[in-house]
Amino acid sequence: MTDGLIWRALEPFGVEIERDLAQPLSAPEAEQFRTLFNTHGLVIARGQALTMARQREVCGLLGPILLREGENGYMTNEGGGPSASELNWHSDAAYTAHPFDALSLHALDVVDGASSTRFARAEIELPDDLHAVLDGREQEMIAPHYTVLAEVTCDVRDPLAQKRGVMPALYRNPHNGRTCVWVNAMQTARLLDMGWEDSRDRLHAVYDHLYAPANVYEHRWHKGDIVIWDNIALQHRRGNVEGVGKRVLQRVIVGSEGVAPHVQAG
Repeated sequence: MTDGLIWRALEPFGVEIERDLAQPLSAPEAEQFRTLFNTHGLVIARGQALTMARQREVCGLLGPILLREGENGYMTNEGGGPSASELNWHSDAAYTAHPFDALSLHALDVVDGASSTRFARAEIELPDDLHAVLDGREQEMIAPHYTVLAEVTCDVRDPLAQKRGVMPALYRNPHNGRTCVWVNAMQTARLLDMGWEDSRDRLHAVYDHLYAPANVYEHRWHKGDIVIWDNIALQHRRGNVEGVGKRVLQRVIVGSEGVAPHVQAG
């Protein structure tokens, strides 16, 4: 009997573990779980049946659980609107000084294979010219208005915003020390200290690398799946989920501080 977790690598990144997470993890398993998360950024397990309390316990191995007023932790597409609309590439709370450390979604009730969440690895090496553009540069980031969450924000000169912030274009991941590309399609309005058109063109050049198919993992949801990911190492995106049948996901956030929720994500 092994003291560690049984796992396999996913392509192009991430791992899948074989473990009933409803049962407590041993100390060696818990340590390996943290190592897999910090190293690979994406941990998936299938066939789970977790209460909210147990999902929080598992995610609590990675840091403090963040509870936000006005949010019950359940993501549903019922009723359509923002809770079912497409969400472009982003990391939650990336425009703040305290982006979430990790996110977890557990499929309680879904039509198997009908919907997905895509992930892009932000810990990538850009061509030297693009890295030079981002290195040491700041960006204006926003929480877009809920009607334009599917758009590429840098394509609009003065995008509507619910919140704004200034953040570095490259960001050090505190979980592993790696440098992450911190610009993204949904939340980056512009690179500072350059003209808007130049900023837009440079950002699109970065996105061509960041969101290339070889750098994206798509998870198709089946009932019982749980996906836990590093919100700093990875960006995520969701397609429109109005026509995919019932979709209810249980959500847990790992983080120290939180902005008020303004749209249901996942």
